[in-house]
Amino acid sequence: MIAIFVLHLSWLYTSLPYIITYMAILRVYKRNSTFMDITQLIENLSQLGLTNALEKYFNKPIERETKSIVAGPSFLQFLDNLFKTHITPGDIIELEYGNSIKYYMLSTTGTWDEILKLN
Repeated sequence: MIAIFVLHLSWLYTSLPYIITYMAILRVYKRNSTFMDITQLIENLSQLGLTNALEKYFNKPIERETKSIVAGPSFLQFLDNLFKTHITPGDIIELEYGNSIKYYMLSTTGTWDEILKLN
């Protein structure tokens, strides 16, 4: 019993730096040069599916790792500073943390609308 307990402590001690440092990965998908009204983009996104729409209407994502996120009015400024680019309506944010991946699109009103991946 003591050997098993020591083994678990040993695993926790060696794994602790990885557990503490990994928090979340943010990816920003900027719209490509295909001009499209945001309502058309949303309609095409629901018809094509998220994966196909990302390939067709968005550039390759820019990725950053972060240890904490404040989801509030300052979130857009945080993203602009983190990615060194201006996030505009229609751009998509992918948030990956733990075993979860969530997608959000910046709306024209400045809110973040969650995209539900249904397939």
